[in-house]
Amino acid sequence: MGVTSVVKIEDQGAEDGLEELVALARMIAYARQVAQDVKLQFATNCLDLALEAVKQEVGEGLTRELGELSSPVPQVSVRSH
Repeated sequence: MGVTSVVKIEDQGAEDGLEELVALARMIAYARQVAQDVKLQFATNCLDLALEAVKQEVGEGLTRELGELSSPVPQVSVRSH
């Protein structure tokens, strides 16, 4: 197993994790809407907190991924002599 295959496996794991977090956010949003419809204020507030926490995790995951994509590359200066 080469380095590139290890990186691909790690990237796939990160993608799967983000997809799971997005799916979880959708489920929480649905449950929150139902709780709001039946006027369960405490449940709605708790689900608001849960949704914000998941959104924060998704944001951090995306930030990490974008950071990896735009990793600093040393600048090379080429001068003609």
